[in-house]
Amino acid sequence: MMSHGKIILTHLREFLKDNKGSVAVEAAIILPMLFWVYAAMFIFFDVFRTRSTVEKAAYTVSDMLSRETNAINTAYLLNAHKLFDVLAGDSSTPSGLRVSLVSWDDINEEYDLEWSQATGGMVPLDQAGLALYESNIPVMAIGETLIIVQTENTYEPVLNVGLGNIDMKTFIFTRPRFASQIVWES
Repeated sequence: MMSHGKIILTHLREFLKDNKGSVAVEAAIILPMLFWVYAAMFIFFDVFRTRSTVEKAAYTVSDMLSRETNAINTAYLLNAHKLFDVLAGDSSTPSGLRVSLVSWDDINEEYDLEWSQATGGMVPLDQAGLALYESNIPVMAIGETLIIVQTENTYEPVLNVGLGNIDMKTFIFTRPRFASQIVWES
């Protein structure tokens, strides 16, 4: 007759050798991780796609402004903002648009802010604020002007994979093409 200890050891060895049901256990462990990885790859791809689309929309607005020969006014700026929202493809989150005209002051050797206007929660740039962007502005010739288009919007992922909301900001500069500068009509 076998002792209780030997019986338990025998059953334990048989249990350890038995591999029935191991696929189901492995699937239960791995499938949630696979679903999360798939969702994360989708969200990461969507962030880069959205970033690219937002930049292209900002470049389009900047190019449109650079070709303008008439004065710019509030209605024009609001419609440019609507165009940006349409091209960016995400109207569910609030966005902002700021357009500024900058020139080079050779006497004081600094950038001068000619005018700045903003929509959608952004505030117009002032001379002190312009100093924060000086490292992003290219070298300019005397009398030359530069159009600076800045946009802001927020990417909200459809699934929470640990990213949270991402603020997307652009800073685009373009030289006027057909006129020496664009004029703000108040």
